[in-house]
This record gives sequence, C-alpha cells and structure tokens, in this order.
Amino acid sequence: MVRTDPLAWIAVGLGAVACCPVAALGGLLTGALSLIRIRRSGGLLRGSRVAWLGIALSLLIGGVSLLVADRLQATQSAGNVSDVRSAVEQTLSGGFDASAWWVPDAHAGLPDFQREMSALLAPVKVDATTQTETLIGNPPMSRFRLVLKTRSGDAIASVDALLITDWSTWLPSPRLRSIEIAMPRSASEAASDTADTAKTTTVRFPRFDPRKAGATLPRDD
Repeated sequence: MVRTDPLAWIAVGLGAVACCPVAALGGLLTGALSLIRIRRSGGLLRGSRVAWLGIALSLLIGGVSLLVADRLQATQSAGNVSDVRSAVEQTLSGGFDASAWWVPDAHAGLPDFQREMSALLAPVKVDATTQTETLIGNPPMSRFRLVLKTRSGDAIASVDALLITDWSTWLPSPRLRSIEIAMPRSASEAASDTADTAKTTTVRFPRFDPRKAGATLPRDD
C-alpha cells in the first residue's frame, strides 16, 4: 500500500515554524531525508511535493527571519551607541543631571565628577563612538570607545554600560557603569611632574579601587 512519508509532513511542520533557526535546520534535514526515503522506497512511499514544500518553507521563513533579526540587532546597536554618546556628552559637559544615564551605585559621586570634568574639558563633543564588545550576563554589558573633542584637545573615553530592559518598550537601554578618559596633559601638569614623560593622564569614574579592579575597564595600550 502506497502511503505518504511521515517525514515529509514533519518537514512541512518544521518549515512552518522556521523563524526558529533550529526548526529551519530541522525542516531542511527532514525534507531532504524524506526525498531520499521516497526515492529508495521502490514506489511504496510518496510525498515528494510535500517534502519539497517543507524545504521551501524552511528556506523562505528561515531566511526572512534571519534578515529581520539582523536588521533589528543593527538598529538596536545603533540605538545603544546613540544613547551612550548622549550620556557621555551630558556627563562631561556639566549643566545636566546625568544620573538617569548611570547605574544607581554611581549616583553618589556623580555631581562632583561632572563638575571636575566640566572644568577640565567642557565643552565636550563626541566625535566618534564604537561598540567594541558585548559580554553575556544578567544583565548583559557592552563596552564602548569614544573619541572626544574637548577644549583641552582630543581625548579617548572607554565606557562600560549595562543593558537594562526598559519595560515601557521591552528593549534594552544602556546605563553607564564606569568611564575611563585618557586626556592630554596640560603644560602645567607636565612642568610639575618632570619625571613623568607620559603625554596623557587618565581619569576614572567611579574612582579606581585596587580591591575592585575587575569592575573597571582595561587600559588601552
């Protein structure tokens, strides 16, 4: 008795939910296996069209889902970069309450840090921002590198930001955890410390604590 190969229907079912990558791969494999089984059955199995339908659904739905996911990820990444850019500019320029951009643990010393940076650097303009890596965790954390234009010259900032879910949009929103700024040394600093030939000085916030070295960013060599 001729019957339709069950694997062909399984391929169709997996192809219908191929928005999940595992289902898409399963639809392709079971569809191909079904075609092999039908060809070798000597006419006892049928369902080649059903198997091809499963393969087609897996390719179509899986491919579209992959493109949509990639576009969403790119959009979210661009949004994170824009938010971190705004957060750093508001933090360093002074005149703004930037606490909303920071994790609660950093709020206590933030006003003093803002006043210090405003006196040293303001006005500050972020010239370029790059998301260098994302670390998996709960919540996940991303690292950013920013090129700053300041009245003291160009500076480089490295930022750790936790990606906290905004429940009003269900999207992750960055909250700054730490910042490290390498800025040019002024002539007065260089004259007062002739033993130090470094051309830059580094400022960190929250203040560097050797006992919590893991909570700060590694310095760029």
